[in-house]
Amino acid sequence: MTLPQRIRALARIYSTLTVCTRQFFLPNIPKGRDEAINKMLHGVNELHHTLAHWLVDYTTDESKAFPVDVLGRQLVEIADQYRIGSVLDQAVERVRTGAFPEA
Repeated sequence: MTLPQRIRALARIYSTLTVCTRQFFLPNIPKGRDEAINKMLHGVNELHHTLAHWLVDYTTDESKAFPVDVLGRQLVEIADQYRIGSVLDQAVERVRTGAFPEA
């Protein structure tokens, strides 16, 4: 991917993660899941932080950014730690297939 394509893809994943977390606030979520949901939202925050850091590096000095596979591993590790792999998968798949939300 070209640099602008990478930046666009990462920004769309960032945005789509927010949309995907709306599922945590649906009325059919069982009571007593507040602690688990807070942990998952903490994980989404960590994903956002990681993506934002990479986006800043890409827009200021591409040479400062690590290879994309390193970013992928970082995101997967965060998602695994916070048990939000399905949220990350959903966001990446939506962007990959062009089914991301438009601003």
